[in-house]
Amino acid sequence: MAWVKSEYAGEFAVLATWLVGLAPWSVSLFEIEGVTVIGFRFLPFRFQFIFGATLPGERPFLWAWQVAGFQGSAPLALAGTLGFAAFATFLLPLGLSLYYYVAEDHMDATLPIDPVRLFGGLLGLVGVLTLAASGLFITSFPGITVPVGALVALVFAYLLLTIDRA
Repeated sequence: MAWVKSEYAGEFAVLATWLVGLAPWSVSLFEIEGVTVIGFRFLPFRFQFIFGATLPGERPFLWAWQVAGFQGSAPLALAGTLGFAAFATFLLPLGLSLYYYVAEDHMDATLPIDPVRLFGGLLGLVGVLTLAASGLFITSFPGITVPVGALVALVFAYLLLTIDRA
């Protein structure tokens, strides 16, 4: 059974790319000494809600390139670096999706590979990078971390790579 019809594969590739960009790639929840923190990591930035205290030096909003330098341990800094690498990688399918949206026929005719498969491979790479970063947060961070967008990216990558483009 096909998840997406062949004639809609291009539109699905664009939509999947945009949804991966909008979804938080991980969500964390932890509580320490009466302070509850909920952190949302999107590809371009990280945002945290802090309840129960005002922490000195805390920065609830950080851009992706600032996260690694703000972390207190090497595994968390590596997770921040992987998150930034995922963001940098995502810029390629995002740019391609904007072009593909306006010139699908031209891109289909000029690229030596199927653009839908290209989107699938690039979103798969974004998914692997964010899943690896989420794994570091899970093992090195107190509380719960759920790799929401990382799994979304991998599911979309699988669907794009397996579409029958007959």
